[in-house]
Amino acid sequence: MAKKTFRASLSRSQGRKGWCAIFRHPLRAGSDGKPGLRVRRGLGTDDEAQANSLIYQLNTLLTDESYWKLSAKEVAARSLDSRVVTMFYEDIESKAEDPWSIREDAIPMPGRQDGYARVQLVGATGGGKTTLLRQLIGSHPTRDRFPSISTAKTTIFDAEVILMLGPYRGVVSFLPRDRTRSYIEECVFSAVSAAAEGSSEALVIRKFLEHSEQRFRLSYLLGTFPTRADDEEEWDDEQSDDVVTKNITEDQLEIASEERALMVSRLTSYIQRIHAIAKRVTGELCQTLSVDVSSLKSEERDAFFELLEDHLSEDEETQLLVEDILSDVETKFDALDQSTLDRDSADWPRRWYFETEDRALFIKSINRFSSNYAPNFGKLLAPVVQGLRVAGPFRPAWFSQEAKIPKFVFIDGEGLGHTPASASTLPTSVTRRYNSADVILLVDNAAQPMQAASQAVLRSTAAGGHDAKLAIAFTHFDEVKGDNLPDGSAKRNHVLASLDNGLSAIEAAIGGGSVRKVSRHLRDRVFFLSNIQEMLSERVRGTRRELSKLVDVFEASIMPAATLAVTPIYDVANLVLSVRLATEQFHDHWNARLGLAYQPEVSKEHWTRIKALSKRYAFQWEDQYDSLRPVADLIKLLSERLAAFLSQPRTWEPANATPEDKEGAIARVKQEVYSRLHNLVKNRLFQDHLNDWGVAYAHRSYGSTHTRARDIRNIYEVSAPVPGETPAPEANNFLDIVRNLFREACEVAGARVVG
Repeated sequence: MAKKTFRASLSRSQGRKGWCAIFRHPLRAGSDGKPGLRVRRGLGTDDEAQANSLIYQLNTLLTDESYWKLSAKEVAARSLDSRVVTMFYEDIESKAEDPWSIREDAIPMPGRQDGYARVQLVGATGGGKTTLLRQLIGSHPTRDRFPSISTAKTTIFDAEVILMLGPYRGVVSFLPRDRTRSYIEECVFSAVSAAAEGSSEALVIRKFLEHSEQRFRLSYLLGTFPTRADDEEEWDDEQSDDVVTKNITEDQLEIASEERALMVSRLTSYIQRIHAIAKRVTGELCQTLSVDVSSLKSEERDAFFELLEDHLSEDEETQLLVEDILSDVETKFDALDQSTLDRDSADWPRRWYFETEDRALFIKSINRFSSNYAPNFGKLLAPVVQGLRVAGPFRPAWFSQEAKIPKFVFIDGEGLGHTPASASTLPTSVTRRYNSADVILLVDNAAQPMQAASQAVLRSTAAGGHDAKLAIAFTHFDEVKGDNLPDGSAKRNHVLASLDNGLSAIEAAIGGGSVRKVSRHLRDRVFFLSNIQEMLSERVRGTRRELSKLVDVFEASIMPAATLAVTPIYDVANLVLSVRLATEQFHDHWNARLGLAYQPEVSKEHWTRIKALSKRYAFQWEDQYDSLRPVADLIKLLSERLAAFLSQPRTWEPANATPEDKEGAIARVKQEVYSRLHNLVKNRLFQDHLNDWGVAYAHRSYGSTHTRARDIRNIYEVSAPVPGETPAPEANNFLDIVRNLFREACEVAGARVVG
């Protein structure tokens, strides 16, 4: 086979005067997992002669393999333009940044040492979590529209709000360029596949404008097509004043009719190109394989469309379309004051910072990054935001005007999903924050209480020893209705009965008197809220009273805890059974999801989802894809099995310690173990096997789905082996690591270990 060559070409940036370079990078993996990532970078010049000179220098790096290592960067810098050197070497340097740290550098988050209570809001999508946050920070539902709310998945990134005196300040951290490009590429591939299957035009457009994870929506960035008249008639029901268009003011509309027409024209062009690519590539593939797509059976059809996706990753027209869309997205940052943007070495926005005394100006500025306001689709940057933090003199509108601004930090994040499949295991991005939170506020819908996501929160806080931090706010209490519910007391008891059922499920999973302990902690920490989507007038006494009590819980959370003079003593020999049960359950569950075994309650995942998971691990983006969360799954299983073990120490010192002191001591050990499990499991399943995940993702052609599944199973078996009666070396090593983790946690928590 001929050796692959790498050369750069010159191109004009879309909609701009400047020139850019297009090339395949020899040391970076493309969407197929193989070297040759397609890169498009601006050259920072509109002079064609200078641009050609830079392309010549770039080709020097691309054709001479002696430059293909970081140690050669200094040599290249001596003779080549710094723009060319940066363009080539920044792509092979390790540059992963923690978006939390990016925000922390700009606006440090205060904690209990500063007199601030940190409140972490968790709950199912559409349960009212962000609506409650609006009430807690005094955000007007129509004038401010901050943070954004919807019945669908709206909060797609971490957001922190700090209530403090001083100016209004905001910082936003952005997705890196390559991550943004990959999302765009996945949207294009999905739309092309839909077109190739002969799907409706509406489905092709939806696949293009909305990523399957619902985190990345090109519609926010590029705009949408006008609503058809027949759609308006079909859905013109009792909600004639649609929430999207109600109370629109001129200053909230940012897109003129001429600009919107241009957006629609560009979108039309993208969809036309998608159809053209689908027709051409499908025809080429059918001719090569001598098949007719319409006659293929299910498994053959899956194999065909995986081959189609592989073909698209190498297809120049497809990749040019992806680059054009990425360039279009990048122009959305041009509307910002460039002095507020911090860019990386490749000139991609890394962070935005803004400060002002003007509240209205601040809200308008921050909404560009967080809003889901449909009339402004085409200018909203939320899909490329990785996290947002704001600080300023926010205060609840119903709070006493004479009182000081309360010292609270609110931490909001992505909703947890509605179905058991998407919500039974919480993302590590949620559970990792438990340790630094003073209050974990579960926001649940009283009309449909204690569904899968809420039960998962109860289980995770109990297993992690954080149940004393838990408080519950039941929203939509006004929607709790029934002939058997004549008054408020009956309605509260109805909701509380669902909570009791949820707590019983914890006892079955964890044991150790979990129901009794969590119930006691929640005794005065359950609240019922009505109509919080509106401004609360003086007449709404019940909800205002409940919110005031909730504020009291926040303030009390940072009071110094009582010193516990009690020591639990554990026998480490009893740890083995807990680890064995957890790892067995993990492998049984994931073998079924990978299609390598059968479990009656576990469905096999579609090949596209498993492939997407392996891609995110191979590229070190995150430890999950949608509801596929192997790291979180193993943390959950280990923590729950260990929680049962931790709840029953071998003995106590002193033996006559009070039940409350014993529970507090056990909770400290659970918290230390839970925190350490996050790093242990992430390293073993994810970071320690990056090459293996890359190999699994890179499989292509017929049979790759099964091969990829087997590779992933092998990663799991090496990372979390099941201890047997005569453990193998790998299982012994894993047990030793867990034992050491347990000993360290006990030492920090003031417990003792024997054996």
